[in-house]
Amino acid sequence: PFGSMLALLLFAAVACHPVAQGASSAAAFAVRGDAELSPAAAFASAERRAHDHIRSLWRTRADHLARRHCPRWLPSFLAARTVEQWLAELPVRRLMTQVDREDTERIHEFGNSYQTTIWVAERPQLVERSERSFAAAIRGLQERSLFKAVCVLIGWFGMAVLLCWTDRLSRGYMTGRLWAIGLLCSAALPSLLFLV
Repeated sequence: PFGSMLALLLFAAVACHPVAQGASSAAAFAVRGDAELSPAAAFASAERRAHDHIRSLWRTRADHLARRHCPRWLPSFLAARTVEQWLAELPVRRLMTQVDREDTERIHEFGNSYQTTIWVAERPQLVERSERSFAAAIRGLQERSLFKAVCVLIGWFGMAVLLCWTDRLSRGYMTGRLWAIGLLCSAALPSLLFLV
């Protein structure tokens, strides 16, 4: 009984190992750095390229999430600015983990050069957390935009009342100038509020 149980455990280990290895290699992707004169510089180059690749992945994700979560009334330049700000604060180094590494040494007349290839994978828990963080940023943008739109409407109403009241006090003497100033301020108010 002990021998058959040991054989069964060995068979299970051999059968399961390729599946686990295939799953991890499918989630990981290879990034090759530039050929450098030192192993440390070669690894830094590969790591930098991995960070750039993760950022490009998240830019695509953020654009897709912004199109999915942003309503049609929200100006596109506000959503694009929120995406850029969120990507600038993205903790790229924490989002990925190194799975494997391969160093290649080449021999030249002037000396040796090194090139590093690393396999990195994203951390699923941090990916989900980052997606929730981005969705929260988009919701905050919507709330701020609605508040600013209400402020613009109130500002326009108050400016119209002020202009009518001033025109009535001046008995129409400064009508043209007052309305020109009012139109200029009314046009500048949304730009000032939405650019802040």
